[in-house]
Amino acid sequence: MFKRLALFLCSACAIAVLSSCGAGDVGGGVGEFTTVNASATALTNRLESDILTGNTCSASVSTGGNIVTDTTDVDFKSTALYTTGALKLVISKITIQYTPVNPATTPDIPDSYLNVSQQVDPGTTSTISVPVLTEAQKLALLNRTSLAMPVCGSTVFEYYVNIVFEASEIGGNGDVHNVTARMNLAVADRT
Repeated sequence: MFKRLALFLCSACAIAVLSSCGAGDVGGGVGEFTTVNASATALTNRLESDILTGNTCSASVSTGGNIVTDTTDVDFKSTALYTTGALKLVISKITIQYTPVNPATTPDIPDSYLNVSQQVDPGTTSTISVPVLTEAQKLALLNRTSLAMPVCGSTVFEYYVNIVFEASEIGGNGDVHNVTARMNLAVADRT
């Protein structure tokens, strides 16, 4: 009886250990593929976005200015696991996720998506320009009925931003893995 119980417990532990291996990410924003590992690093840790670029303020009234998309460069690095046979990666989608630092005083920004087809050779780093805050997103912040971004004010909306790259190996098993770069975004009317 004791022998059967011990065998059952050992089998259960082995199943638990093997099932926790997962099929995906190593952690910390690193994607683990069959022949390469990939990582992504935003080259700007904190982007200070100007909601209305080039405007002037006089008695809290704004004059002039343009709404422009803010971008940041991200280094996407593919590290070969073997000296031969490493496969290229293809990035098929980029998702930008926004989390308000202070949800009580900062409005949500919905996730944005980019469909891309960017190849990255093993052992190389590709710098990818990502639109972190678009003109449409800025207009949405300006035109909100609650928690709108005031022009010529001192309000700053701060966000934690995840830039998630969906990638797979060309000629691999077809598994898609997420590789994440992280940064902060501060939005204000900077005059």
